[in-house]
Amino acid sequence: MTAAAFVLLALAACGFGYRLVFGPSLTDRVLGVDGLIVVGVCSLAVRAMQTGEGAFLPVAVVATLVGFVGTGIVARFIEGSGQ
Repeated sequence: MTAAAFVLLALAACGFGYRLVFGPSLTDRVLGVDGLIVVGVCSLAVRAMQTGEGAFLPVAVVATLVGFVGTGIVARFIEGSGQ
């Protein structure tokens, strides 16, 4: 079951990576980075479920907080520049 989750997460990462590289606007690129952060956190959660160890979960929380703060900063920049 976890193998299927990892396959779906890899497909999602490919889609977000495409949006990051070929996004026509800054907003598309930010969404690509946010999506990759979400996929990474989900991968950590699936790995923690697979192994039964919760050692990765604090890393997932920190990565989520960093992604949230980064998105807020870029949103302020986009709002200020008028794009």
